[in-house]
Amino acid sequence: MKAFVLAGGLGTRLRARFGDLPKPLAPIGGRPFLERQLAWLAGHGVREAVLCVGYGADQVRATLGDASQGVTLRYSVEEEPLGTGGALRLARGFVSGPALVVNGDTLAPCEPWGLERARWERGALGAVALFEVDDASARGSVAMDPDGRVLRFVEKASGGAGGAARAWVNGGVYAFDPAVWTWIPAAGVASLERDVLPRLAAAGLMVGHREPGEFWDIGTPEEWARAERHFA
Repeated sequence: MKAFVLAGGLGTRLRARFGDLPKPLAPIGGRPFLERQLAWLAGHGVREAVLCVGYGADQVRATLGDASQGVTLRYSVEEEPLGTGGALRLARGFVSGPALVVNGDTLAPCEPWGLERARWERGALGAVALFEVDDASARGSVAMDPDGRVLRFVEKASGGAGGAARAWVNGGVYAFDPAVWTWIPAAGVASLERDVLPRLAAAGLMVGHREPGEFWDIGTPEEWARAERHFA
């Protein structure tokens, strides 16, 4: 599988600590976060990644070059913010088969091939890695039927399954059939989380794959500090 890393975020909530440094380059345990992601991909046999970059694209390229951690890198650069869905749409020319899509601020230690196998065996267009947390209120949760088919993505702080209770949440790693790109809005800013995944779930074309252990993200100063304590 080829990996697509959504690494174009502005990282505004981390600027008090890191200034203008692009969020994917924020250091965790003395290494850029994106470098840790690429090492994880390489450890599972992924040899090519497309970095969907925007803000700070030149810094990302200068730091990682054309290869890092044994992974060959390609760059899809958005000239203006397009959202996570729009960034994937822009990178469509790199799609050549089943794809792994990874949030650029998430490190979810799962088995990519197992995620793709779960998607293929159930005849779905997409599979999402799920991790169990004690309190899903800040993340939202994922509701599934007994067979693991995703019924809906429950928004954070919306009560019910998304409230302060133990639940399975989206780990920010997906295995996609190339047909998923036809579900992305054809123009303008688009969100993978709001404009694509809910539609796939409503059509019965999205499955969840429960993963053991924890996942890490650096989307907020608090989450960054949690990851830093772990990896330091």
